[in-house]
Amino acid sequence: MRRDPLTKKSQVATVLKDGGRIVPGVREGLLQLLDHAGQEVPAWQTALRAAQGARSKA
Repeated sequence: MRRDPLTKKSQVATVLKDGGRIVPGVREGLLQLLDHAGQEVPAWQTALRAAQGARSKA
């Protein structure tokens, strides 16, 4: 099943709220979004970084 990548901080935040997490990617400096089941969710790096920054301020 192919999903379009998430492009907005709010979309990434929804996945995080549902039990997902942001982890370091395979390549250095890149992030990866995983859903509650550990499956990769395609997302833009800018959206991941924005959501990660918002979580650290909360």
